[in-house]
Amino acid sequence: MKRTCITAALVVVLLGSACGGSSPNEASSRASAPVGENDSRQVAFTEADLDRFERGLRKEIEAVKAAGEKAASAATAQERGEAIQAQWETATIPLGAEASSLSEPRYRQIRNGVNRVFTTLDFQGKIDGPLSIDLERADPDTKARVSGDAFADLPTEAAMALRARMDRLVPLWSEYKKLVAVAG
Repeated sequence: MKRTCITAALVVVLLGSACGGSSPNEASSRASAPVGENDSRQVAFTEADLDRFERGLRKEIEAVKAAGEKAASAATAQERGEAIQAQWETATIPLGAEASSLSEPRYRQIRNGVNRVFTTLDFQGKIDGPLSIDLERADPDTKARVSGDAFADLPTEAAMALRARMDRLVPLWSEYKKLVAVAG
């Protein structure tokens, strides 16, 4: 019964992530974004916001590592399942938001904007990140995104702020992505 509940919960979370939102308006506004990525176009943020985001991302990394250690030493399948769930964004984002002193919606907005830019830069081979893409199999929107300017969807001030913090944020982003890929 417990295994069935965990499996059912996993299916619900994965389907919810794949659909990209909870309301019809959110889902339709994200329809052109790749699965699991919220539309983060035109998100505005400052260097101070990115400093707060950095604190939050560090907290998320700590949480994923702690949950991974707990999963590795879990005595039961239920404990292991709970520890694995503690590595998911649904569990780590609220912790990151709290550590950042940003509201959770604002933290998510900045996080999604940074993730979109860094994912594109990684696909382009312009940063040392863990992601790759087979453009032969990518949809036209993704191909266009990867062939364009990764910062194009950001307001000028936000793009400048992110460029100024890349030396600190790219390694953290890359570490987080590697951790969740292994955990997932």
